[in-house]
Amino acid sequence: MSRMWRGNPLRNEGAAMKPTGNQILAEFFRCSANILNDSDALERILAGGIEACGLGLVSLNSHCYDPIGITSIAVISESHIAIHTYPEAHHASVDIFTCSRGNEKSQHLLHYLEEKLMPATTRVVEVSRGNPLEVSRTNWITDDNSATGFDVRYRVDRELFSGLSRYQDIKVIENQDFGRMLFLDNDLQIAERDAWLYNEAMVSPVRGKLDDLSSVAILGGGDGGVLYELLKLDPGSVSVIDIDEEVIRVARTYLESICHSAFEDERVNIVLADVFEYLDGSHQFDAMIYDLTMHPESFIVMDREDYLNQLFMKMKEDLKSQGVVSLQCASEYDQKTTALVEKLLNRHFSSVKMDKKLIPSYGSMWMFASCIKT
Repeated sequence: MSRMWRGNPLRNEGAAMKPTGNQILAEFFRCSANILNDSDALERILAGGIEACGLGLVSLNSHCYDPIGITSIAVISESHIAIHTYPEAHHASVDIFTCSRGNEKSQHLLHYLEEKLMPATTRVVEVSRGNPLEVSRTNWITDDNSATGFDVRYRVDRELFSGLSRYQDIKVIENQDFGRMLFLDNDLQIAERDAWLYNEAMVSPVRGKLDDLSSVAILGGGDGGVLYELLKLDPGSVSVIDIDEEVIRVARTYLESICHSAFEDERVNIVLADVFEYLDGSHQFDAMIYDLTMHPESFIVMDREDYLNQLFMKMKEDLKSQGVVSLQCASEYDQKTTALVEKLLNRHFSSVKMDKKLIPSYGSMWMFASCIKT
C-alpha cells in the first residue's frame, strides 16, 4: 500500500523538493552611463518591463550611492528583480527571479532590459532554484575580459597562494606550461615562463636614455618583473609606486624567479600610494614605465577617458623635458582601448609609437606604447 502525504509534502523532512523557481543572473557591459546613474529612469524601465512581461509589481525602491551607483529592487508577485549599477564602469548587474517552472517571462524581461540599457555585451547564467545548488571547486581560472570577444582559461595544477588584500583578490598558481602565474581579481598579470617577453617590451623604450637615467618611476609593477629588467640598465634610482603592499609581499615570497632580489636593491624606493595622488608635479623623472591597467573602471568614480586623460597629464608634469614614457595597453583585439590610449598620448606627448608583441600566456598579441615629453 502506498502512503499518501497530507498537507505540503515540502514540509516533510526527507521529501525531495522540486525546482519551482527560475533565476537569471546577467552582467551588462558598456551601457549608457547616464541611465545607470538615474534612479527615476531605472525605476521606469523596471516598471515598464514588469508590465510588458505580464508580471505583478508589488513594490519598487531604489537606493543611490555616494558618489555614484544605484540599486533598484522590484518585489513582484512571482519573486523579485534587482539591478545594481556601476556607472563609472558602464556596467549593470541584473538579477531576475521568478517562482515559475518556465523561463519565458524571465527571458522576455531580460531582452526588454537589454533594449533599454543597451549593453554592448551581455553575459548570462540561468539557475533552476528549489533543489540544492551544487558548487564544486574547479581547477581552472577564467580571465574574462569583457573588452574582447573571448575568454582565456588557465588550468590550476597547484594553488600556491589565495587571499584578499585591501584592494583586490590575489592568486598565485602553478601551470604546467607557464609555470607560476600571478592573478589580480582573476586577471592574469605575469607568468613565469614568458615574463621576460613582457618585461623586455616595457623596458626597451627606455634603453635610449642610457646617458641620462638618473631617476625612473614604475607606476604599478608590484610583481617586480619590470623592475628587475630595468635595473639591468643601471639607473641612478627607481621609484616603484604601487598601492598594494600585499602584491609586493606575495611576489617576494612566491615569484622570486620573476622579481629575483630587485626589491632589495639599494637604488629602489618602494612607494605605497595611489599613483593618481602621488603624481603632483613635484617629481622630475627621466623616464616612466606605466605598468598599470588601462581598465580602471572597477576602482574609479569618473569616466575612464577622463581618468586616463588626467593621469597622463600628471605623468607629463612629473617628467623632465625629453623624458620617455613606456606603457602597456591591452590586447590587440581591444581596439577601443588601443585607440583611446593612442589619442590621449598624442594629445599630451610627441613621438608616439604603438607596437605589439606576442605574450603567449595572455593568449594574444599585446599592444605597447611609447612617447616623449617635449
